[in-house]
Amino acid sequence: MTTTGPPSASGAGANPAPSSTIRQARANSDTFLIWLIVLLAPIGQMAIDIYVPSLPAMVGVFETTQNAVQLSVTLYLIAFSVGQLFYGPLSDAIGRRRALLIGVALYLLGGVISLFATSIWAFVAARVVQGLGITAASVVMKAIAADRFSGPRLGTVMTYMVVSWGLGPIIAPVIGAWFHTSLSWEYSLYFLVAYGVMLLFMIGVVYRETHQSPRPLNARNLAAGTATILGDGVFARIYLSMGLCYGVLLTFNLIGPFLVQDVMGYSPALYGGIALGMGAAYFLGVFSNRVLPVSVTNRVKFQIASIGSVVAAVAMVAGAALTEPNLWVLVAPSAVIIFFAGILYPNLMGAGVSRFPEMTGLASSWLGFCLMLFAGLIMLGSSLLEVDSLLPMAVLFLICMVACRLLVMRTLPRESAA
Repeated sequence: MTTTGPPSASGAGANPAPSSTIRQARANSDTFLIWLIVLLAPIGQMAIDIYVPSLPAMVGVFETTQNAVQLSVTLYLIAFSVGQLFYGPLSDAIGRRRALLIGVALYLLGGVISLFATSIWAFVAARVVQGLGITAASVVMKAIAADRFSGPRLGTVMTYMVVSWGLGPIIAPVIGAWFHTSLSWEYSLYFLVAYGVMLLFMIGVVYRETHQSPRPLNARNLAAGTATILGDGVFARIYLSMGLCYGVLLTFNLIGPFLVQDVMGYSPALYGGIALGMGAAYFLGVFSNRVLPVSVTNRVKFQIASIGSVVAAVAMVAGAALTEPNLWVLVAPSAVIIFFAGILYPNLMGAGVSRFPEMTGLASSWLGFCLMLFAGLIMLGSSLLEVDSLLPMAVLFLICMVACRLLVMRTLPRESAA
């Protein structure tokens, strides 16, 4: 663990040089590292959510279909999931800084290509490159935190990271909707590139390596660990449950803009406000885990959240079948489902990673890959749905929540005994 503080000024009574703040940051002060982690945390999510208010308009811009535009989100997510397996071992072998530089450079390359894309397929390809690149931020930021901090301080830094990650999907649709209505939807892409340039500067110029003992990749150990992790049935049920929760959230972002704007006739700005509310519902669900009494066990949380999600999905199906498409039937049940997903998701993540304490890093990589791949497959299926009514999405939500309930209750009697 790196514990070296900022270098002191040489010479008694020497006046601080004008660049002392930069030198302190270059020495990886705690404050700088926390800011770096906090700024790395939301970008993977923001790169999805910032332009979803513009998805309906992009159909006309690229003269293509709704399904083709939605693929830019789905394939980004699948590429993001694949990268989860790559950057963890890479950062252990070549260092955090080099791994981040490779990832952010790839992300910027994809961002620049997206700005000049003249066809939807060039845009989709650019998004795949972005997804493969920015996964580095999601994976390596956790390793940087563990390199420098420990004990309660590490827990505090992880809290900052989770809060920042949760704020990404809350703020990004509002920013994207404002760009769409006030300037142009392309400004969302410029924003993503500018954010990447900022990260590249912080990593390339300011950040200094925190991983002081790189170790070569050991294919035999990786293969043996992978076989153990993927052969564990409880682990499989955990990542499938997480993928269902995350898939529902992403499906709302994928189909919601078309329902709100094309079917119901509302503006992109209104959808941005709805997306803000959905992000807030998820954030409140996550935060409720912190404020509930210790006597409320994981088993109780999972019982309430999984049953509540199924009830909300049933209400959504009933409302969609019995009424014309309207905001209340879309928004109210979705907010309840997403709130309960916020309760389930972090607890499932903790159960999955802690299941293999001797290889937490590898388990974390496989957990991220599997859950995001599964969520991406759900999104791929949802992109094939007809979006002329609310019922298809409501039925998909019900199927996902019933499956999640069954998986969770097969797992938690053993996993939540603590």
